[in-house]
Amino acid sequence: MNNVERRQKIIEILSETEQPVNGATLSEMLNVSRQIIVADIASLRLDGQPVLSTNRGYTLDNPAAHMGACRRAISVCHDDAMMETELNTIVDFGGTVRNVVIYHDVYGQLTADLMIRNRVDVLEFMDKIKNSKSGPLKNLTDGRHVHVVEANSEALLDIIEEKLRAQGI
Repeated sequence: MNNVERRQKIIEILSETEQPVNGATLSEMLNVSRQIIVADIASLRLDGQPVLSTNRGYTLDNPAAHMGACRRAISVCHDDAMMETELNTIVDFGGTVRNVVIYHDVYGQLTADLMIRNRVDVLEFMDKIKNSKSGPLKNLTDGRHVHVVEANSEALLDIIEEKLRAQGI
């Protein structure tokens, strides 16, 4: 399988599942190294493919699935102890945490795709944070960060912001 065929296969695999597929699984399926998959994903993105890298693996961003959805950048600040509460509050009130953004003094804007949709996603994310040598991006900016949150209405986004404020987040 050449590069073009392999990249087409990656898109095919990602389009056939709603769950993220991690790089190790893709490398096994396609009989190539994890580094080849990382390079293929970068190339696909350069070609305009809507591939998202989440903490659970790669997924395709489906714009049609977001038709009618509202998005808002919500600025927050909290310590590590409030991270799970923050994420659960967002998903419990109908939000999807699309990403996290920090504004770093040296590197500028840093963004990481999250696509956290429910409490199971929150638990998986928190488990990865707890078992990783790396900390959350917010720790680079004294807890200050932004989440792009998606919900079915502006009213839900208003409720999410209100609930976060009430918790001191």
